[in-house]
Amino acid sequence: KNLSVLFQAAMPQIGSVPVVSGPGGREKTSAPRSRLGWRCCNRRTSTKVKFPEPPLILAGALGGPFVIFFLTPLRNALTLASQDAVSSAGELYKSVFASGFSAGWTGGLTVVIPSCPQFIVMGPLFHFLKAFTGSAAVAVPLCALAETFISYGSQTVNAQMAFNSEQELAGSGNEVEIWNPLIPFGPGSSFHVLRNIIALSGLRIFSGPCQASLKRFLGHMPALLQFVGDFLASMGAAACSAPLNQLYNFAVTSNAFLAANMVTKFELAEGFLSSQYFLHDASGAKVGLSPVLARDLGMRCAYVASLYAIFGAIERIFTSAWKLRAQ
Repeated sequence: KNLSVLFQAAMPQIGSVPVVSGPGGREKTSAPRSRLGWRCCNRRTSTKVKFPEPPLILAGALGGPFVIFFLTPLRNALTLASQDAVSSAGELYKSVFASGFSAGWTGGLTVVIPSCPQFIVMGPLFHFLKAFTGSAAVAVPLCALAETFISYGSQTVNAQMAFNSEQELAGSGNEVEIWNPLIPFGPGSSFHVLRNIIALSGLRIFSGPCQASLKRFLGHMPALLQFVGDFLASMGAAACSAPLNQLYNFAVTSNAFLAANMVTKFELAEGFLSSQYFLHDASGAKVGLSPVLARDLGMRCAYVASLYAIFGAIERIFTSAWKLRAQ
């Protein structure tokens, strides 16, 4: 009996947390005093990060490659525009199909496989990072960097194949050496990252404010409101990212840029922007904007707005289908 009493008296002390008197004589558990204990308790009470749902993963893995391949002619026309400050948008689109209808998709297959993880980055990874960091503004540049790491090599090969195809047809002899698609960074990769940050911001950051401003007019049609909001936000981001996109296309299709050192590359990039998008007088001073800027903005908007709006629609279709399947 005495042993039983001693055992019961000792039990509360095993693994217990110190107890102190609170207001009114009530007892309360004191917090762990060590930093390690505080960190462990803090981790237990932290909010769990929610992983992307299966429909978002499927949309990225299946819908992404389809959209990228489908829009290859628009992308190839932009590549040709980076080396042509004379032709109109219509003439550039016509040049893409100069060798036949299938020629419009020159190099398109090179981006299909990488576009699968690329769109997982743009979709599921973005949703995960947004939940993990609590900020879309933080998730967007992280996703843009990952997107460049995955897609730079294949997109560079695509651009160079489209450019070389036109040069071979013209017999100019200005073809460039095809880049190794397994190398994730190279000439123009910094322009590629910045372009992706701005382009992805349209759908992931500015679409919400666009939809909020349109709610007064389209609030009774939620599906149309989302689509129009995505489209307008993507178009605005496309316009802002157009010079960077063309600078990247110029970098990977210019023999001079590919062979230059860092200082010369900077000078060539500055010269490209100046000659492509500004008018100059006889002394070389800038006197206004070139019509080429409007051409490139329009072509870039047509490509990016179509890409992100279609992908946003694919995400919603997969999500709706998944919910119907679960019912």
